[in-house]
Amino acid sequence: MLRAGVGQSSNPSTERAAEEAATQAMDRAGIDRADLVLVFFSVDHVSSAEKFTAALQRITRTDAIVGSSGVGVLTIDGEIEGRAGLAVMVMASDDAQIRPFLHQPLRGRDADIGAGLGRDILSGASGESLVVAFTDPYNAEPRALFRGIEESAGFVPLVGAGSSENGSQGKTFQLYGQTMATNALAGFILSGAFTSRIGITQGCQPVSEAMTITKAQGNLILEIDHRPAYETFARVVKGPLLENLERALAFIFVGLPADTRTNSVASGDYLVRNIVGLDPRAGILAVAEEIFEGERMLFTLRDGPRAREDLRQMLARQAESLGGKSPALGLYFNCCSRGSSLYGMDGIDTAYIRQSLGEFPLIGLFGSFELGPLERKNHLLAYTSVLALITDSRDSVRAT
Repeated sequence: MLRAGVGQSSNPSTERAAEEAATQAMDRAGIDRADLVLVFFSVDHVSSAEKFTAALQRITRTDAIVGSSGVGVLTIDGEIEGRAGLAVMVMASDDAQIRPFLHQPLRGRDADIGAGLGRDILSGASGESLVVAFTDPYNAEPRALFRGIEESAGFVPLVGAGSSENGSQGKTFQLYGQTMATNALAGFILSGAFTSRIGITQGCQPVSEAMTITKAQGNLILEIDHRPAYETFARVVKGPLLENLERALAFIFVGLPADTRTNSVASGDYLVRNIVGLDPRAGILAVAEEIFEGERMLFTLRDGPRAREDLRQMLARQAESLGGKSPALGLYFNCCSRGSSLYGMDGIDTAYIRQSLGEFPLIGLFGSFELGPLERKNHLLAYTSVLALITDSRDSVRAT
């Protein structure tokens, strides 16, 4: 049986925040010793990391602590953005195996680290496996990490986020035990008799039909449906946004296929990528991704009401999949461009989750990007949220 509890604190005192959050988590889990402590924290607490890790160890009676810095943190009780915040989840299990890890340095080593994680997965407990990871966005190559795991162990779902911070540090932080690291990958492998239901919701929704890239070079889109790419962009982006292109690029993005085999951008299975430049005279768009001729695409809009509706639909699918069961725990990795910056107020995502799925142990992080599976392949995601729900079951892992 997998038992979990969560707690959070906005106390600016690092030691007090850790004590408050950890005590609440242990009480809610109904355990006297944790097998793993997962902690997300704002950078306000980094300078006193020794104090909060010592408090966590004392209260949870374990040094198996992993975590990440975030520009915001959350639990089922709500979201903490723009101020000191610390969220804790404790886990204990009689039959599942929980193995924390830290890999440092990270830069240039993602593929090798992924291969090692794959070997660790194969050597672990029987049943399902899920990798939960927090990586330094300034030094990470997530695709190489995914490739390393897949080549070593086949497809194993991975959820997580790029660690984040409020701009005051110029670096992010990954935690393992009492080690506060940078340029690192931290997380844990969960293996055993459980079911993981992974839902992904898009913060950017389509504002065009699916189209075909008919001419491309590197990351440049030259033609869409045999017409200059900028001409197609201008046809979609009308009005005030077209008059201020810098502002337009904060709201309009490209959606590309998650699965190159199907080359489809339907049903939300698309990867949102930034338009990083455009040339109206040459008719060119530059995208933060390598582009291929013949690839399907669409334009998307970052929009609060549309994002809320997509979240509602994803949660409805999750609730149906649960069939009345309550999750043992949940992990929610939210893009830092969501929350109050998208909706105009905080607490929207967690309110929707509580309304749809009820009260259960949920912890989350506002990350610089998200990691999750689509079409049985792990992806680097942007402007999304990834929700992983864990139940005690032997059903297969599936993404919704």
